[in-house]
Amino acid sequence: MADPPAGCTSALRHVSSTGSCWFRDEPVRACAIHRNFGVDALPSACRHFPRVCVLGPGIVSVSLSHYCPTAADLLFDESTDFGLVAGPRAFPSDWPFEGLDVRGAYPPFLRPGVLLGFDGLRAFEDRAVAVLSREPLWTALAIVEAAVEGARSWTVDAGPLCELVADSFVVTRRNSGDECRVTDPRRILLAALTEGTTPAVGLPDFRPGPTAVSRSVDLALRKYLASRLIATWITFQGDDLRSVVRYLRLCLDAVFLFEAARRPEESDAVRWKEAIRHADLWILHYCDPDLLARNLR
Repeated sequence: MADPPAGCTSALRHVSSTGSCWFRDEPVRACAIHRNFGVDALPSACRHFPRVCVLGPGIVSVSLSHYCPTAADLLFDESTDFGLVAGPRAFPSDWPFEGLDVRGAYPPFLRPGVLLGFDGLRAFEDRAVAVLSREPLWTALAIVEAAVEGARSWTVDAGPLCELVADSFVVTRRNSGDECRVTDPRRILLAALTEGTTPAVGLPDFRPGPTAVSRSVDLALRKYLASRLIATWITFQGDDLRSVVRYLRLCLDAVFLFEAARRPEESDAVRWKEAIRHADLWILHYCDPDLLARNLR
């Protein structure tokens, strides 16, 4: 490379005709380095993909990029029971996790000037994922948004913050139709592109369509939002919990954007799976996290 990033001593060559890695064994769609020399020989980015991590005090939060086809497939399994898992075997504690290191940073903000705290963040994540696991898509999103607004009203007189965060999810609100909306995410995404990035997958035209989806797609999208909620860097780089809700909306908007551009003859599973893959490609891999956080303020 003519101008390598700081600390970079080498780079893997790309195939000029396809842009794919030189060491990708196309007939079997496998990595030749991994196959012949093992995982320890891989560059850090390859070794960690598709993991998305936040290293916090006493805990590492891990989610997955669904640009990985295997990760995307997991969203469309038939299991309706999903939630947070502590210490999963697939993510052993001795793995050299890399990601956003917030162990020496302030915890995220509840609202400007008021820290949520790491315990408060855990309470918010637990309740939000629980709502996504049991409520339909748009209802769940409306409840999370209402809970954030309720939690932001906290004062010292209200008692322990964690309890108020948890109690904010105990609401009877159901969507009125206004929450079932999709907006054009292209301006935010384009303004957050990492400097020097030339996307291999462009943004399609925005064509707002129906927001109603099949039961299986509804479940997959709820799993997707739950995964984007966990280990999201926006929690620490955004202003407060409202930034997290805006981020979830952006993720959903991006999925609908790419789905509308798919061929109508494709099956539901193929259309939505590929839409989710391309949404994560842009949000997690093309966009600069800090710029994205600023654009969501």
